[in-house]
Amino acid sequence: MDGNMKDIKKYGFGIFTIVLIAIGFLILINRVEIGVESADEYLSNTMGGSMDTESFLIIKKGYVLSNFIFGGIFLFVGLSFFCMYLYKFIKELDVGDE
Repeated sequence: MDGNMKDIKKYGFGIFTIVLIAIGFLILINRVEIGVESADEYLSNTMGGSMDTESFLIIKKGYVLSNFIFGGIFLFVGLSFFCMYLYKFIKELDVGDE
């Protein structure tokens, strides 16, 4: 039973890192669409559907940038954890061979 739990933790962490990488990558790929949708939603809900163009463009750029940063953080953390996971996994394989 203890060996099964150890395997679940080991492989579960690897799956978790892959999910983080996938989420970060998808956010980065779709950052413009998500940012534009968020800006449109802000315009319709908060401002009543009316705003000058310059202010709207600033808000839209802010939403796109925040999605870029958010996706980049997810991707960076996921890749960092994945590298640590691979290092530990390979190290365990090397120790098992000796």
